[in-house]
Amino acid sequence: MTKQATVKKESIDIAEKAVQAGVDMNELKEKVAHAIEDGVADAKRMIKKGRYAAEDFADETAHHIKQDPWRSVGVTFGVGLGLGTIVGLLLARKK
Repeated sequence: MTKQATVKKESIDIAEKAVQAGVDMNELKEKVAHAIEDGVADAKRMIKKGRYAAEDFADETAHHIKQDPWRSVGVTFGVGLGLGTIVGLLLARKK
């Protein structure tokens, strides 16, 4: 084989590899695009489920407050007293 034929064959091999690399990059680009689309769809689905759960929790809370209002007042008072005590202790520590 002559030197010119060898260079020509090597050039063709390099060109084929470049074309294959381009094809591989396109496939990779498509896979990444699909993965991103799937991630966005999953995130939207999770947000929707979270919103429904929050709405259900708010409805249940309203129902419990209507069923037993004095218990709700007592729980709220206890939580407020506890948080107030903790904040007071933390502020007293800093001074």
